[in-house]
Amino acid sequence: MNQPRTTGGHPDLSYLDLGPRSAEAVVLLHSLGADGRMWRQQAAVLSERRRVLVPDSRGHGASGWDERVPADGEWPSAWADDLDRVLDDARVGRAALVGVSLGGIQAIAYASSRPERVSGIVVADGFTELEPAVTEARIAALAGRAREQGMAALADSYVADTFTRTPPPDGAEAVRKAIAGMDADRYAAVCAGCFGVRITDRLAAVRAPALVLWGERDAKTPRPLSERIAAGIRGAELRTVPEAGHLSNLENPAEFTRLVEGFLDRIGGS
Repeated sequence: MNQPRTTGGHPDLSYLDLGPRSAEAVVLLHSLGADGRMWRQQAAVLSERRRVLVPDSRGHGASGWDERVPADGEWPSAWADDLDRVLDDARVGRAALVGVSLGGIQAIAYASSRPERVSGIVVADGFTELEPAVTEARIAALAGRAREQGMAALADSYVADTFTRTPPPDGAEAVRKAIAGMDADRYAAVCAGCFGVRITDRLAAVRAPALVLWGERDAKTPRPLSERIAAGIRGAELRTVPEAGHLSNLENPAEFTRLVEGFLDRIGGS
């Protein structure tokens, strides 16, 4: 991949800009704790015919951090503002969004608030809200482990708990390194924003064509969560990624990419 660009401003946001500049654009949004490196295989394929932007979310990878941490309920708006800045810096007026897990949440938040800038949306292994008890348990487990055991230990346990293939797939090491390299307090803050999200009511505001993907072995976000997303977006299609767990783009990259590319071909520049 080429050298990342930086938006400047606060926080500064790092992103890759790949493929022909005049082509239709697609943005790849990564999962919690990971960074743009998790999209290496999809970016290589999609950028052959499309312009592909691969940002690192705030606090992740090479992107900066704003010490004014968004309050409860404000994270979706902050993520949408960040994506505005990436698109503006790249001079892209409209793009399709592809997000896994946290990236799917960010895609929904953006598509529901900026419909004029979104040509299509793919949400993989995502959710729009969790039961309060589940939210509390996940934040306590992950944020608590990050602060008590350190990010390297958390990264090791995340890889062991998340990937269903033995040995783990190509890309698992990049995820482990990304998580291990995060600041524990920043990770804890994003955890709270991610698992505390409540955006089910925004699904009806998504006007773009939508594809919802779910890895058939994903125990972290069970299928009913993806079914809720597909039911809430008018005309959305739900497809299963076989032989894949929570990070389905890494565990079955060929099928994931085929489904995404077919969807992008169908919507064209709509």
